[in-house]
Amino acid sequence: MNTSIRRNEKITGVFFIAATTSAIIGQQYYGPVLNSTNILESVHAASTKIALGAFFELILAISNIGTGIMLYPRLKRFSESWGLGYSLFRLLEVVFILIGLLSMLTIRTLSEEALSMSAEKELSAQSIAGLLKQVYSWAFILGPHFMLGINTLIYSSIFFLSRILPKKLAIFGITGAVLILLGAVLEIFGYIPHFSSAIIFLALPIAVYEMVLAGWLLLKGFNKEAYTAL
Repeated sequence: MNTSIRRNEKITGVFFIAATTSAIIGQQYYGPVLNSTNILESVHAASTKIALGAFFELILAISNIGTGIMLYPRLKRFSESWGLGYSLFRLLEVVFILIGLLSMLTIRTLSEEALSMSAEKELSAQSIAGLLKQVYSWAFILGPHFMLGINTLIYSSIFFLSRILPKKLAIFGITGAVLILLGAVLEIFGYIPHFSSAIIFLALPIAVYEMVLAGWLLLKGFNKEAYTAL
């Protein structure tokens, strides 16, 4: 396997690490919105935190696009349609991430403008902020949960069938993808509350998988014989 391919594998690993860490950090900074009933007051007191959360979600979006760009040429060697499917679902994940990001930034703007509003207008702004919070929640379910589950299932299945990565690692990825998909479906139907400990439990395997996968790509890369055979 030539030097450029090995370099691309390392870049892909870095993108996976950046995506996983930025997703976790970004959501932590959104605490003033997610954990408050008086959203505008909480956000105004933590305006910088919301901005930092948005910044890390931008890193997440860029990193996800990066993994899509870097993996597609590898995946299409096995199946062009599967590779394209992975890229499209990865793109949809990014779209939902950006919708959620815009919702949070709009809430931040509302919190600043609320200072000069009358009591009646502030009440309306509070309602709008609550609505935008729900938009963020649903965007998070449909993006970093549902779409993430689908695209991870696709590329992990290719890893398993092509044997370009160890089967145990690919099975770990398939398992993580199925669990996060299950969590997303349970959230959609209301069996699991948004941002609950149950969904964190179901999302943990896929987060660990992405970090292990990143480490493997950085240190070892794809199986040379299996990759050449594709």
